[in-house]
Amino acid sequence: MKNKKICFVTINANPEFLGGYVLYHKNLIKYLQRNFKNLEINWVYLGKENRNFSKNGVHYFELKTNRVKSFMQFGNHFLLSRFFSKNYFEIINCGGGPWTYFYKKKKSQRIIQTFHGTVFYFNKNHFKRFGILKRILFFPLLPLSWILERPHKNVNKIICVSEKVKKQAIKLYSFEDKQVSVIRTGVDLKEFKQRDKSKAKKFLNLNKDYFYGLYVGGGGYWTKGLDRAINLGKEIYQLDNSFRLLVIGPDYEKVKPLLNEPFIVFLKKIPREKMSFYYSASDLFFCMSRYEGGAPTLVVSEAMASGCLLVCSKDSEQEIVEDNKTSLIIEKFDKSDAKRILEAYKSKVLKNEIIKNSFKKINELSLEKWGKKTAEVLLK
Repeated sequence: MKNKKICFVTINANPEFLGGYVLYHKNLIKYLQRNFKNLEINWVYLGKENRNFSKNGVHYFELKTNRVKSFMQFGNHFLLSRFFSKNYFEIINCGGGPWTYFYKKKKSQRIIQTFHGTVFYFNKNHFKRFGILKRILFFPLLPLSWILERPHKNVNKIICVSEKVKKQAIKLYSFEDKQVSVIRTGVDLKEFKQRDKSKAKKFLNLNKDYFYGLYVGGGGYWTKGLDRAINLGKEIYQLDNSFRLLVIGPDYEKVKPLLNEPFIVFLKKIPREKMSFYYSASDLFFCMSRYEGGAPTLVVSEAMASGCLLVCSKDSEQEIVEDNKTSLIIEKFDKSDAKRILEAYKSKVLKNEIIKNSFKKINELSLEKWGKKTAEVLLK
């Protein structure tokens, strides 16, 4: 029997990127490889050259982009359309895009579109930090965002990573509820687990006398709320100078002015295999986002599995967490919130209860359970 072929599509990130979008695919591939031996797994992405290669059982296709032709990304979508016209896969999993309009799908094919968030609401969130002139200048981004993710009739099924993303997508595109599956992102509980914090700190050469907060997020400061984490960190540090904030992932040039604080430990790039130890060594995890699609996001899942006391901004809307039960949910980012966090951290009973409930909750979203649900939609 001929092996079935599946192809994953990432437009804005190559497989070496360590962000949640790519890690989502890598975790899913890990599950599929373990459980579906007759499945041929492929991954197409946009890059600097035309090439294809195989690595760890996955066949990769890199398509060279032309920046001029790719104005407003439409050139990229023509590239993808041509690629799929020449290469046949029974199943295509993508984030949508105009290429699905240009491409003439075969009758035997299935296209599954995954919403990790909505670009429209992601971009709309940025408008909060703009003045009137910038809002006028960047307004065309919003209709463009709407166009770029609009599901085509070619799409057989839609996966949303949270209930809020499902609501946003249906509000934007008015597709039928029955076409959508909400599947929250799972976490590898064998890799991300509770370890002895003192041993994890020693392994990472962290000071055993400090207690650590952890922030993980790429890009700048706005969407992921690095500025919020740092402002909160200042207040905690003033109350207890043994506090340190580990900052992992942001673009240094974009956030450099924010990092000049005595309590900040900036770590530009950490190998993936070491990340679980940073979670284990950290006492607090800060999810300070102004907008998130995932609920939970992958980093929140990893923190919950690793035994961190979780602190979330209200507008990150993590859905599965409850204030004072599985996390602390805050919205002021001031001294009063800092005092509340410190009180919870120093109260052994409350801290342990929140961490225990958090760990129990995230066990419902193991890699195996999530992978099984996702595979049922993809491989139906």
